[in-house]
Amino acid sequence: MKPKTILFLSLILILSVCQRQKENRMPPIFTGEKTDLGEKAIITGKIINRDVYPHVKLLEITLPDFYGNEAMYTVPLTEDGLFRFEIYPITTREISFVPVEDRIVIAPGDSLYIEKDFQNITHTVFRGTSAELNKHINAFRNQYLGRYSQLYELSFSDYKAETKKQYDETLQKLAVFQQENSTSETFNTWAKKQVALDYYNALFLYPYQHTIRTKKEPTGKEREMYYDFVKEFEKGVDNSIIMADNFKAVNGFSRYVIEENYPEFYPKTNEAQLNNAQLLNKILEKLKSSSKNVYLSQFAFAGFLNIIHLQAHKTDWIDSNRVMINKTITDPFLRTTLNNQYNQVKAYNANPRVYSDAVLGRNAVELHGRGSLITDSANIVKQVLDSNPGKVVYVDICATWCGPCMRQIPYSKQLHEELADKPIVFAYLWLDGETERGKNIIASLDLPGIHIALSDKEWQDINKRFNTKSSVPYFLLFDKNGVMVDFGNHILPSLPGTKTKIDKLLEE
Repeated sequence: MKPKTILFLSLILILSVCQRQKENRMPPIFTGEKTDLGEKAIITGKIINRDVYPHVKLLEITLPDFYGNEAMYTVPLTEDGLFRFEIYPITTREISFVPVEDRIVIAPGDSLYIEKDFQNITHTVFRGTSAELNKHINAFRNQYLGRYSQLYELSFSDYKAETKKQYDETLQKLAVFQQENSTSETFNTWAKKQVALDYYNALFLYPYQHTIRTKKEPTGKEREMYYDFVKEFEKGVDNSIIMADNFKAVNGFSRYVIEENYPEFYPKTNEAQLNNAQLLNKILEKLKSSSKNVYLSQFAFAGFLNIIHLQAHKTDWIDSNRVMINKTITDPFLRTTLNNQYNQVKAYNANPRVYSDAVLGRNAVELHGRGSLITDSANIVKQVLDSNPGKVVYVDICATWCGPCMRQIPYSKQLHEELADKPIVFAYLWLDGETERGKNIIASLDLPGIHIALSDKEWQDINKRFNTKSSVPYFLLFDKNGVMVDFGNHILPSLPGTKTKIDKLLEE
């Protein structure tokens, strides 16, 4: 072999080894270790004329993320209207700042000052890092709402044509805005993404809403022609900025992939599919290579993994497949956010009382000192627990207008019958129990248990306290000591695993 050839092969070997070493420096996830969150970002500022909205005493920043993983930071306003946040964005991303700005873009290491005048809420002053970027985002969003209001009853072709027309018109308006304001490349990237995400989210949502309203499924030809936009969507997904609407759009893409390959997963009643481990594994395997866009495939895989396992407070499958997941998900943001949620689930399962006491307000003395009087008149769940000591309590938060809620009622009745002589209480918290229609439907169900018609205040309290995302049905399960041992929309009465959990609690 010639010396030059040997040298060339040696260089390739060295480079490949260096590359492997670089990859191996990325610490493994799902080991129980915390992931480095990177540099913090500091957001300070002032609210002027706060007497216009005197009820606003707290400000809240939310870091959009996978369902259930959203990080929230809350700080009080000082008497002078001053505030300060220290957050860990992990990467360049959008955040929501209520009630100051709907969207802000922030990056690790940023220091941003924001001044908001409650007498002129459309005008915000930005200073510091990324000030110019957020000034342009604020100005553009004041002009552009991103709403697609086309009727879902339209045919597939008509809906698609009308949304495309609106999308093209928005791009033209954006081009004018960019020219008039000499916007930066970062703003241009953000704006292009935001306008596209609004368009694609409208397209992904339509087939489901159309079927609900018209009771008609698309033909194979209609579906094929309608979804030809997916290829363009795939090209635009990257990790340059984590957009709030990324998560919704990737969920839409994942649903499309699943429907194309495993249509049985989304029938009208899909509770059985949630208990089909073999099918879930096939879907995860498919999502791993669902797109030529590797980042999008990782995003789709991570999102489904989060929903099926982490949001169900399960880590067994993840623990068994840790090596494969580490190889599949290489994007730093995706790895960090999943690892954080995994650690939270592990901690909750190890000691659910800590989280349970916090959401129920049972740690008032610990937080506020002895003699504290915490008003919890809206804490209806705590009232149910306090009235039923020594019993397992299964709470169903539901509404009569909610199809999935009502489909669970027969299974709930069956659980009642099977556990009639056991120390268990079934509590139904109805969102529409105060309406005449709701009262009539609830009475006709002949459903045993405690029935409570929630006031708006009580529903808002539940929504915030248990992080329901305003979604029903939603379930809470408490042991005989009043500790919440599971919660979410995965502990359905129709799933065999739910009765297994209840039986275990009854034996304790």
